[in-house]
Formats: sequence, C-alpha cells, structure tokens
Amino acid sequence: MNNLSERDRQAEELSRQIITLACNSILVHLRFMDRAVGNFSITADMNFRFAGAAGHLYYSPWSLISMYRDDQDLVTRNLMHCILHSIFRHSIVGKGIDQLRWDLACDIAVENSINELEQDFLRTKREAEQAEVIDHIKKQLPCLTAERIYSFLISDEVTYVQCYEWSELFKGDDHDLWYGIENAEYTIPVDADLGQLWKDIAKRMQTELELFRNDEGALTQNLREINRVRYNYTEFLKRFSIRAETMRLSEEEFDNIYYSYGLELYGDIPLVEPLEYRDSRKIRDFVIAIDTSGSVEGEIVQKFVQHTHDILAGQNSFDTRTNLYILQCDDDVRDAALITCREDFENYLSGMEIKGLGRTDFRPVFDYVQKLIDDHKLDEMRGLLYFTDGKGTFPAAAPGYDTAFIIHNDSLMDVWVPDWAMKVEMPSGEIMNL
Repeated sequence: MNNLSERDRQAEELSRQIITLACNSILVHLRFMDRAVGNFSITADMNFRFAGAAGHLYYSPWSLISMYRDDQDLVTRNLMHCILHSIFRHSIVGKGIDQLRWDLACDIAVENSINELEQDFLRTKREAEQAEVIDHIKKQLPCLTAERIYSFLISDEVTYVQCYEWSELFKGDDHDLWYGIENAEYTIPVDADLGQLWKDIAKRMQTELELFRNDEGALTQNLREINRVRYNYTEFLKRFSIRAETMRLSEEEFDNIYYSYGLELYGDIPLVEPLEYRDSRKIRDFVIAIDTSGSVEGEIVQKFVQHTHDILAGQNSFDTRTNLYILQCDDDVRDAALITCREDFENYLSGMEIKGLGRTDFRPVFDYVQKLIDDHKLDEMRGLLYFTDGKGTFPAAAPGYDTAFIIHNDSLMDVWVPDWAMKVEMPSGEIMNL
C-alpha cells in the first residue's frame, strides 16, 4: 500500500499480525486446512472491508482491527469463512443467479460447516443466532450444500424479506469480487492452474477427513458435493447415438467463392457443387427407462424427460427412422411409448402422466427390452438409459448393449451399480436447474 500516513502504516502492520495469528490458529487446531491456508493470498487494501474470491482475500487494516477489537475470535472465524468459500468454489456464479439468495446459500453452507466443527477458537456470538434458521432448513434438506440451500431459498417457502434478514446472521465477508466490479484492477482472474489447485486442495481435505477423522459432518458433505464427478449430460447422451450421413446442404463445408467463380467463368457450370450431406449424430434404436416408484418425485421425472427432449430436438438427433422407447416402471413396466420423430416426443410430453409409484425392481425393464430386440423392434439397439434413485434390484447378468443409470441422489452417499453399467449422479437441484 503506497502513500500511507504513519498512522495507516501502523494499522497495516498491526493488521498483518492479527491475520498471521488467525492463520496460525487454524493451522494448529485444524491440520487438514494446511494447504488451503498456505495457498490463500491475503492482501491489505483500503478499498475493501473484508472481501475474497477464488483463493484471494482483500481487507482494510482498520476494518480488521475493529473486527478484532469487537471479538478476538471473529477475525479467525471470518478468515475460515472466506477460505471455505474458495474451497467450495462458491465464487463461480452461474448466469441469471439471484445474487441475494446465492450469497445467503453459500454463507449458510460455510457457517454450518464451521459450527459443526465445534472448535472453541471459531465460536462467535452469531453462531447461537444462526441455530434457529439452520434447524429450520435442516428439516427441509438432507444436507446443507450451497446448491441445495439455494434451491430451497428460491422456493415459495422463503420470502425475499426472510432472505434479507437471514443474510446478516450468516455474513462473514463481502462477495463483490464474485460478480466483478468496475475497477478491473481488482477483478479476480480466471486462472486454470489456480482453479485446479483448489480442486486438488478440496480432494485432499475430503480424503483426510474421511480416512483419518472418520468425519461425516457438513464440511465433508460439502467436499463430497464439490468433488463429485460431474458429467455434461448433453455429451453423455451422444454415447447412445450413431453417426449418420444426412442428405442436406452442408453450409460449413461448402466454399461459396469457388462456386460463384465457376458460374461467372463458365456460365452454368460451377467449379464445385454444394455438398448434399453432412455427418451428424442421430438416434436410432434407444430406450429411456424412468423409475416411477414412490421414492422418485414426479416433478423431477418430468424435468428430466423435458431436458432429454430439448437436447435431442436441439441437435436434430431424430433420424428418418427412429425407434426411441420411453418406459415408465416401478416393479414392472407400467407404460411404454414409442417415439419415432420429434413430434411424437412433444406429444408425449404434453400428455405425460406418471404411472407406477410402487417399489423398484430394475429387472422387468431389461426383460421388456430384450423382448423388443427379439421381436426385431430394436434391431440397432444402442443402449438403455435408466433414470432412478438406484434403490432397486439389478439384473444378475450384463445385457448385450450399453446401459447407464442416471442416479437421482440427494444423500451424498455413494449408490452402487453393477460394474457393467455406467453411472451418473445428479441431485435434485442440478436436475431442476438443467
């Protein structure tokens, strides 16, 4: 910091000592935080009160001293709060996000994780004030991660006024840098290496908490969520399509210059002809099975089917000959719809009615599909995509086609599937935000 008065210099030096003391406190009591603390960049800057993002923290020395004077543990608490935001990668904000609710969801996830550590050096008076709100949310959610809390906060059960009031109870730092500010000097850069560093830190922390502390608290749950392997569902769906040559003008592969020059030079004879085909991916024979047992919510099912339709329609994936079966099933196949074109899929969606709601058994679906194959209704069977919560009886043997289980899983506990099947886990919030 340049051009500082002597008084400001003294404040800066004192604030550095306070920050160092806070870092050391975390390291002494929570050894699994060593890499996170060691890689966290902390800078004194009069332009900020206490703000961070993506492994950086900017703070005002005077604000920090005032914070320390009010409560000596408050600086350590807020530093821990800010570091956990970076570990959980909360500053990566999606488009169209409700800023108030996202900020609050992230703060609740972080503060609850700190509270459950039950460390005296991290206790502040706001912890007791948060208890009632946290208890209320825990009655609605299986675990408190930012994405799940955000889905709850944007529901009709929570008003904007409530969110505003709660935000003061959970705030530990400013989030201005998450959204960018006018002064580009302080914009946190998008650094792939830095992002990978914090991913590695999160994975190591999860390993240490699970193996050496046998921890199943909120911090571990948040780490599992952020470390969960995420698949691009659009790309995943391509595994079940085939390459086909479509008879249509391929604009991107046609050179209009040579075509026009040929017409000009030779009259009606072009030098090149437009390519009347293009290589693309099409759906031929394919099955989507939807678990409609009592443990799977209808709204989640409809959202998943709608998104699948949007992907296929958006990519013009339907071939001139398409056999896409959509099966609704619990312990038996309750409904079977044959989709041969985009219009069929749209009609199915408009009149979709959930049938089933019994217990789950995956085997009848595989039997049904095998009969379709035997009856030559699926001669070019590409695969089966089974949307379920994973709580059912699997076939003993692998089928003769690719199978993927799309697991609707909110528990953060691993769901087993046979080794012959692929698995993609998607919590409710991720499905509803597709």
